[in-house]
Amino acid sequence: MRLWGKDTQAELIRSMILNDKLCHSFILTGDEGVGKRTLAKYIAAAALCENATGVPCGQCRSCRMCEHGGHPDLIELSPTGKSDNFRVDDLRPVVSDASVAANEGGYKVYIIPEIDKALPAAQNILLKVFEEPPEHVIFIMTAQRREKVLPTILSRAVVLPVYEAGRAECISALLELGASEDDASKAYDVFGGNIGKCLEYIRGEGRQALERIRGIAGAISAADEYALAKALFISDRDECLEVCTGLSELVCDVCIIKQGGTAQSCFKAEAAELSKSIRMSGAVNMYSDIAQAIDKLQKNANVTLTMCDLGARLKADSV
Repeated sequence: MRLWGKDTQAELIRSMILNDKLCHSFILTGDEGVGKRTLAKYIAAAALCENATGVPCGQCRSCRMCEHGGHPDLIELSPTGKSDNFRVDDLRPVVSDASVAANEGGYKVYIIPEIDKALPAAQNILLKVFEEPPEHVIFIMTAQRREKVLPTILSRAVVLPVYEAGRAECISALLELGASEDDASKAYDVFGGNIGKCLEYIRGEGRQALERIRGIAGAISAADEYALAKALFISDRDECLEVCTGLSELVCDVCIIKQGGTAQSCFKAEAAELSKSIRMSGAVNMYSDIAQAIDKLQKNANVTLTMCDLGARLKADSV
């Protein structure tokens, strides 16, 4: 199993396994596309590997089953909520199942993606088993927004930040995954070391959202209310979330530029232009309003009304 740009995390897991100090709960945090799910599967495979070297060998029966999704002790949960979030009924079975011994006699590993999207009631279901976890159980969760995870959950887990890969590692990964050198270089220039987003860009996915975000920034800079309303007229919830997430990155860059720093996202040019036309207080308010819109969308609020409200707020923030 290949990891790119995750040497620090991989070495930590190796050390834990070799010293028989593997933690029972992990939370992998980072932006969408940076490789949280890949790292989660790597940790699971390392824990279940029959050779117990701290690194998945890829050859033993356990590693082969993990690679092909057939290991009986590797359970990857899927949310059933309308907004792709975990409901109470999704997580309640975990509490009772965790007490059952592993089929293969080793660890039983649960991968719970995007735990930050689960409502507090659903997260609370896991508290009991987190407080007194069976010796044979490991929980590996992922989260984009750490602040959305209950403090009681965070305090009982090892939080591992997952960062973007460096340029050389990112391009090497993209080439290995079938991209041309030219496409890999262009994708890195747009999305940096976020391998997942680079792949989507190369495949043509997400480009519509990218152009929409740039259009929104241009409309705000030009004080064009009609263009702003048109750019925010989106009916698909997933696309709205993608646009709002990218927009928050852009506005974050505006704040960084206003403070004399260097922009970090793929919207550097747009952020630089927007920073000329709005105050720092307006940028801060924009970031807060976008975060509220994301929260509403994740909680299944009406898409059209949420985006219309966001448009009105962004216009007011830019004055």
